[in-house]
Amino acid sequence: MSVHKFDPEKRKILNSKQRQEILPPAQVLSDIGLGAHTVWADIGCGTGFFTIPLAKEVKEVFALDIRAEMLSDLSESLTQLQIHNVKVLQSEESRLPLPDRRVDRILTSLVLHEVEQPIEFFRELNRVLQTGGRLVVIEWAKASTEMGPPLEHRLSIQQLDEWALSTGFVKVKAWQWSDNYIGIEYCKKL
Repeated sequence: MSVHKFDPEKRKILNSKQRQEILPPAQVLSDIGLGAHTVWADIGCGTGFFTIPLAKEVKEVFALDIRAEMLSDLSESLTQLQIHNVKVLQSEESRLPLPDRRVDRILTSLVLHEVEQPIEFFRELNRVLQTGGRLVVIEWAKASTEMGPPLEHRLSIQQLDEWALSTGFVKVKAWQWSDNYIGIEYCKKL
């Protein structure tokens, strides 16, 4: 698999109006269902596209990213918005600075096509997720579109399912919010 990494110098586009129109955070979060008393991890949170609206709806959010620039922008936004239930953490790609079974839910959006060792990544997600917890993966559709990474860097639903199922998850449901984005919900096996 060829890995495509997002250039952090282009991070301002992550919260663009165009992106919000074709992947509306409020709609996505409504579709996936949140739970007011849940603890979430937003893995690959970037500048907070989902972290900020998620924090307004749940008990606590751990926002993790490998890029300090992204986390700096997110921290600045959280301060400006006076949001206090988000813990911002820099992580390695497949080593998350969270204890075992720490979170009820995980959201990882537009990250997996950039991961160098996807099986290790899924194992680490499994480690930090409560038994019976949910993992929501949002990815680029495996189709040619005007925006996003090249087609050869995109992942098929079958590939995502293979990695998830081989690391202790079961598939629950799937969504497609536009021609650009798909979502899949997995549950950590009991």
